[in-house]
Amino acid sequence: MTKILRAVPFLPSTDVAASLAFMRDSLGFECWSWDDPPIYGGAARDGAELHFSATDRKEVCEWTSCRVDVDDVAAIYALAKAAGCVHPNGDLDDKPWGIREFAVLDPAGICITFGQKIEGS
Repeated sequence: MTKILRAVPFLPSTDVAASLAFMRDSLGFECWSWDDPPIYGGAARDGAELHFSATDRKEVCEWTSCRVDVDDVAAIYALAKAAGCVHPNGDLDDKPWGIREFAVLDPAGICITFGQKIEGS
């Protein structure tokens, strides 16, 4: 049977450069982009990768979210907290589904959740 190696979400952005700068400066991702100004780009860290594609529809961004699983959610939460980008309703919390998670909002309004499985869940 074929093995799926990874998933790379494509996220809409009203400003790809701002989304990439946010990922780099707030969360420590390495970024690349295509075109000037960028209409497409990616942010990668530790094997996880998110791609951003330009759109002029802000509501599409605000309706979009994804989750990135991490091995130390408290550490990336500390980065996000220091950068002031934790979602107003997305503080670090243990969820009933066995994940400790928090959420950030990128400049386009995309909700990105970072989560870690709670031991014993």
